[in-house]
Amino acid sequence: MIKWSNRGTLRLRQCRDYIATESCDWATAWRWEDKVLESVEHLSDFPESGVVVRELCRNDIRQILVGDYRIIYRVKAQQCEIISVRHSRFLISSIHSL
Repeated sequence: MIKWSNRGTLRLRQCRDYIATESCDWATAWRWEDKVLESVEHLSDFPESGVVVRELCRNDIRQILVGDYRIIYRVKAQQCEIISVRHSRFLISSIHSL
């Protein structure tokens, strides 16, 4: 099962809005968001398929990449919670900075 945290949902929307603003094209932003949502669906069957977030070195905090964006999630009892969406150029200093 895939669960989106409030922060994860907020970051997804912020990234989508940024893409729409930068590209001047909402269709591009909506396609990107659809791709993110499609990409996380397989996590319900394969929750550990993402790689460990190297900055945090925690086995339960993983990520998948969608283009230049990191979809960061927590594995809890075979459930995945999407906790953030970040551009790959941003390093993560702690779990609280997500």
